[in-house]
Amino acid sequence: MSFQQAIDAVDVTIESSGTTSSAANVYGKGNVVAVETPSALTGTSFTFEASTDGSTYVPVYNEGTQYSVTVGTSRYVALDPAVFAGVKWVKVVSGSSEAASRTITIVTAGIVG
Repeated sequence: MSFQQAIDAVDVTIESSGTTSSAANVYGKGNVVAVETPSALTGTSFTFEASTDGSTYVPVYNEGTQYSVTVGTSRYVALDPAVFAGVKWVKVVSGSSEAASRTITIVTAGIVG
């Protein structure tokens, strides 16, 4: 049997003056492996919220520390897929209120046979 990597992308939006994005359903799409940022961005870091039911969201932690990445404009920012293992729903949280509506792309990857 031959296995291939399946890559998918889900867009979420942080509304103007907001910090938290809309939710992305990543169930069945593999693990979250990266985010792609737009050409304009106010925040310089992202944290994440996760949910197993799509209703109740909690901050994502790794080894006792809230998981955070440094971001900038027009970047593909690799994430640790092990941190997102088992996550069904995810939100991106900007470190600053966004000056305008921003679309962030969440990239997922998995193995299919």
